[in-house]
Amino acid sequence: MGHDGCLLSSTIISFIYCMRFFISAILLTFFISAKSQNDTNTVIKLNDLSASFEKNDQSDSAFFSASKALTLSLKLNYRLGVSDAYNNLGNIARHKANYPLALKYYYKGLAIDEAIGNPEGALLKLGNIGIIYFNQNDYSNALKYYERAKEIAEKLNNEKAIASVLANTADVYSSQGKTETALKFYDDAFKHYQAVNAQKGMANVLINSGNVQMDKGNSKLALQKYLSALEILEVLNDNRQIASCLLNIAFANSQLKNNTIAESYFNKALSYTKDINDLDLKSSLELAISEFYAEVKNDKLAFRHYKNYIVLRDSVYNEENTKKSVEAEMNYNFNKKQTATKFEHDKVVYKLAAENKLHKQVRVFFIIGIILILGLLFFAKRAFDNKKKVAEFMASESNRKETLLQEVHHRINNNLQIISSLLTLQANSANDERLTQYLKQSQNRIQSLSVLHELLYQNDSPLQIRMDQYLDKVLNFHRDVLNTNSLNAEIKMNIDEVSFTTKLAVPLALIVNELITNAIKYAFTDCVTGKITVTLKSLENETNTWLLSVSDTGKGLPIDNNYRKDSLGLRLVNIMTKQIKGSLITSNAPGAVFEIKFNA
Repeated sequence: MGHDGCLLSSTIISFIYCMRFFISAILLTFFISAKSQNDTNTVIKLNDLSASFEKNDQSDSAFFSASKALTLSLKLNYRLGVSDAYNNLGNIARHKANYPLALKYYYKGLAIDEAIGNPEGALLKLGNIGIIYFNQNDYSNALKYYERAKEIAEKLNNEKAIASVLANTADVYSSQGKTETALKFYDDAFKHYQAVNAQKGMANVLINSGNVQMDKGNSKLALQKYLSALEILEVLNDNRQIASCLLNIAFANSQLKNNTIAESYFNKALSYTKDINDLDLKSSLELAISEFYAEVKNDKLAFRHYKNYIVLRDSVYNEENTKKSVEAEMNYNFNKKQTATKFEHDKVVYKLAAENKLHKQVRVFFIIGIILILGLLFFAKRAFDNKKKVAEFMASESNRKETLLQEVHHRINNNLQIISSLLTLQANSANDERLTQYLKQSQNRIQSLSVLHELLYQNDSPLQIRMDQYLDKVLNFHRDVLNTNSLNAEIKMNIDEVSFTTKLAVPLALIVNELITNAIKYAFTDCVTGKITVTLKSLENETNTWLLSVSDTGKGLPIDNNYRKDSLGLRLVNIMTKQIKGSLITSNAPGAVFEIKFNA
């Protein structure tokens, strides 16, 4: 998709977020305006609405609802509503990783629960406080609050809550490396989950305890835990959890060297992620499979899955950046609008009991309509400005990347020239003639690659390269070699003005390099003069088919067909020919003729 398509998608996303906020505000206002005479019901609805918004990642709407619930609860002196509002506000802050603010809200709510004797609320907030300390690696405080939560859960005889606290406690010990203690708590948590048939909790505990066993090196025990968890998850039909569990099973089998079984579970996990919109899980799975195939020496499949991982990783990166940008913009606009309209919203809430229901609804919807229109105009203008800025940024980025790519080719060319020079110095100082020849042949091959990067650096299109220019520069190197020798031979070329991709151009240049080198060395040993001709032509009777020919006027190939087929140069020619899926034909006319037929 081009830049305009990306900008359009970003604009649509911004518009959707705006609409979600305004629709949420309209729904909220409707609930407030239509409340019954028991105002506590309105508080309950606001808190429930806040929890629902937070569950669906609508943090702005969740904060708005919780703030209104808190304001109305304080006005009514409805302390249970105040406690629930603080818990919702704490959850919002925790999910945004603002832990100090989250703790502040949870502690306020906990104090109210303890004052009014609300053990269920205290249990919830103690667990949340423990989670925050765990996320901050403050394990001692996390354990302290989990223990307090466990005492309340036991008094309430709430098996599910007991199991949850035990599982969280096990996570703390596991993070501390106290594996035996962690396993004991996981076992206790599993029993309590089992008592109330909480299958999802049972599966999570089995997976976590399996992870601890893996850390201990007990792959067999870990595998048993994972397989038990898989049986539960298949009943729940939770594809995401199933895929994650299958990945763990594959890892365990890999550790046990059951490579065939491990491969089957990796593939099963991959099949379960097809209909799951979780790029992070998919990318982790592709990386794990790539590492597995690398371990079993299957480089082809390892490389394929690693490419899939790179694509998914980049998608995750782009998706997360887009989401962060949109959320940042929405938070800014929401806070700005909240400050500007707070007085009017509070005024509407406080006058609900004294005004006629119909008049209140007309006034509220009139205000919302104006806000909606102004908001749409504001975001339309902002989207237009952003589109213009992003377009300018993308254009500059494109130029910068192209410049960087050209610089890479330039530096590669320089490095290859240095290597070529070093080989020349080594060849000149070598006492062994055979070694000298090998070094010079290596120099020729490196020179062919260096020419490619020189042309890529100078060319406007980094993906295509002109073959007549490329091969001419490769042949110039051999012409210089002929000029320094006593051999009176010339090199001619007859090449169409055609551009090939670098994937095709490099093998062709290496083939020409090897065949020219062989001709110079062997073709003219009994001749005074000679000529070498390089031809690259399109075959008119065959679509998209080309013929590369290298011929000389020398003594030709031996009749017994034994002409150094095992030499490195000719082996390279055969390898490069297979790489471009071509066919090699040799003949005498009367000098040696090498013809390679291939498709571009």
